[in-house]
This record gives sequence, structure tokens and C-alpha cells, in this order.
Amino acid sequence: MPYSHRLIIRMRPILRFIRTRFLHIDDSPERAARGFAIGLFVGFLPLLGLHMIFAWFFAGFSRANRVIAMATVWFSNPVTAVFIYFPCYRLGRFLLSPANSQIDSEQMEQLITATFSAQRVFANLFTSQFWKDVYALSMKIGLETLIGGVILGLIIGKIGYWLSLYIIKRYRQRKHHFFRKLALRRQQLAD
Repeated sequence: MPYSHRLIIRMRPILRFIRTRFLHIDDSPERAARGFAIGLFVGFLPLLGLHMIFAWFFAGFSRANRVIAMATVWFSNPVTAVFIYFPCYRLGRFLLSPANSQIDSEQMEQLITATFSAQRVFANLFTSQFWKDVYALSMKIGLETLIGGVILGLIIGKIGYWLSLYIIKRYRQRKHHFFRKLALRRQQLAD
């Protein structure tokens, strides 16, 4: 079986969850799409551990669906951090000072893994050394990653808004059309 088929099979539970939880949510398509876009935007910000709080705040401020916003930020997690924050860092570094030295993706992965490994976070969360390391990491790559994250988050969020709005509206139209046809068939059979 080709890899793409295996990937689709593995993605079925996730796709089923998205269909049943996001597309059937009792809210307007615009509010749901705004929630999705806000979740994408906040996920690109280098605020590890604070994503859900910021998603809740921004969703409330913009009258978006808070549940969708908070669920969407989970695409940004320790497994995907390097893939998300490295392009943000590169863009921010390019905009701030393109001539200075840059770190590569392996170095960023080592920095993030060394600072935010699950074992280290759970063991040292309340120690001063952990927070000193977080501060040192923020001083090393924080501003560049924040600037790049805001720019990429706005772009990805805007694309996510229009794409999710189209998908939600299309899904609901098809669902409404299906149930209308089903009601007409039942009425014809009853007559």
C-alpha cells in the first residue's frame, strides 16, 4: 500500500473529529472561520504555554468562536515547534538585520528541545534555572521569532479564514440540500 494511502487511513479519525466537531458546531460560518483564523494566528506566536489563553482572549475580542480558536492552536506543539518557529525566526531575522549571523534549523531544534523537553518542563517548571533558560532563549531568538510569527500568522490566518469559511459554507449547503431531498423523497413515498 502506498504511503499516501496509509497516511489517509491514519488521518481518518482526525478528519472525522473535524467534521463532527467543527463543521457541525452551532455557530455562524463567519464566527467559526474567525475562530479558526485566530487559532492559526496565535499558533504562530512564540508564546509557548500561553497559546490557549491568547486564543481565548483574541477570540472573545473579535467575537469569534472560542472553542475552535483554542482547539486550532494545538497545531503548534513541541513536535511541530521547529517547523513553525524556524521560518518565523528566519523571516524576522531577515527583516531586522539580514547581515547578522543566523542559526540553522538543527540549532533551533536543539535550543527548543533543550529548553522545552517534556521531562525538563515537568521536573523544573518551578525552578529559577528553568526560567533563566527560557529567558536566555527568548533573548537569543525571541524578537525575530515574534516579528516573523506575527507576519506569517497574519498571512496563514487570513488564508485559513477564507478556506475554512468556504469549507464550512459548502459543507452546510450540501448537508441542507441532502436533507431537503430526503424530506421530498419521504413526502413522495407517503403520498
